[in-house]
Amino acid sequence: MAYSSVRSRRPKFIKSALVLLGATLLSSLAPLTALANSASNAPLANGVYLYGQQSAAAQPGSVYMVFEVTGRRAVGAFYMPSSSFDCFSGDISATGLDLTVIDSYEQTSHPYALSVEPTLTAGRAGAEFNISGFTPISTLSDLDENILETCQTVQADVI
Repeated sequence: MAYSSVRSRRPKFIKSALVLLGATLLSSLAPLTALANSASNAPLANGVYLYGQQSAAAQPGSVYMVFEVTGRRAVGAFYMPSSSFDCFSGDISATGLDLTVIDSYEQTSHPYALSVEPTLTAGRAGAEFNISGFTPISTLSDLDENILETCQTVQADVI
């Protein structure tokens, strides 16, 4: 039994055009791939976080920050127990938080940056990171949730 090979008889310019068309289609998908990668490479998973100068919540005289992460964006507040709070929003990167803080009394905005350092935890890479001067706290109180909700509403009104 004889086998014969079948070779494509397309002219070379058609082959070149097909290669060019394929490359063009693939390059048009690059922005979508970059967007998907940037969201998946966010330093913190989407969710709500509480950090404090003390490792225990509601310590008088200590500053706390509660915030929600969505992609690389954060909305939240800095507060001290039994005091006022200042809302913030901004971007999160692997090296820092670049925030805009709204002074609750004067309603003026101020840029504020915090450095961060990724922390590897068992089974999850980059699931937490250290924020300079703050310690993660695992349990949110009703106060934390109320402050966060207020700041999310304020941020929604700004947009």
